[in-house]
Amino acid sequence: MHYGKLRLILFRIVLEPHLLISFLYAVLGTLIALREGMYNAPLFVLTAIGAVSSQIAANTYDEYFDYKFGTDLLTTKTSYSGGGRIIFDGGLRPAEAFRIATAALLLAFLIGVYLSVESGWELLPLFVFGGVAGTFYSTVWQRRGLGEFMLCAIGLIVMGAFFVQAHFYSAGAVYISIPCGLLIANLVIMNEVPDAEADAKTGRKNVTTTLGKASAVALYAIIATIIYLLIIAGVFLHLISAYTLISLLSAPLIYSAYIYARPGLNSIDHLIKALRNNIVGMYVFIVLLVIAYMI
Repeated sequence: MHYGKLRLILFRIVLEPHLLISFLYAVLGTLIALREGMYNAPLFVLTAIGAVSSQIAANTYDEYFDYKFGTDLLTTKTSYSGGGRIIFDGGLRPAEAFRIATAALLLAFLIGVYLSVESGWELLPLFVFGGVAGTFYSTVWQRRGLGEFMLCAIGLIVMGAFFVQAHFYSAGAVYISIPCGLLIANLVIMNEVPDAEADAKTGRKNVTTTLGKASAVALYAIIATIIYLLIIAGVFLHLISAYTLISLLSAPLIYSAYIYARPGLNSIDHLIKALRNNIVGMYVFIVLLVIAYMI
């Protein structure tokens, strides 16, 4: 592969809009441990690299198999949906994408094994489940109606990052992982709406192709409500920091995504606004959680 081409493609992979989620979740889990007086900088760096590598692997495998199944050939590419297209427009060859995904997965696996040795083997089931969830997302879970559920595994990064530092699982770290996981499921549900026809034609059985666009958008609103109720309940039960209530400030953005999507199911302009506000709202939510544990 030409060096300039490789650099461009890696740049596109690394700057994939959703890639920052894994890093922020690693930061969040580490900050929860830090509040309890536990912090190891080298282990945090390894955790962050492992988390990001695992998402690079999952994203690139998804690109590869969407190309193989022909899904991305049928979608309309927008700034927020339609796939990353790293195999199109003079990008990677399919075999090159597969090798990059496999190399990233191997790196994440090796880091996971090392962190399990250093922090405790109780971490092992967590990263194995996360690896299985991400690696087989396109080939298995998306074709059996389990894609959104399995992507909730990304929320486990918070729990895992805490364990790496503390060598045990706390109720607070486990609890906050739940809304963090549901947030990713909701992100994917909204992203599926403009691609529903292409997904259906190529065998994807996700929330949108199974329930229909209108029901998928309604479910998005329900899950968003559950996420915020979990934050409020967690504070009330003294499981998570009271400062996490600032994450509720992201609710208007999340709700506006629903407002744009509901009447515009077949309007790409409305859906682009919904996708944009959903992604921005998601990042505001996560960043506010991080700030809550920095206070």
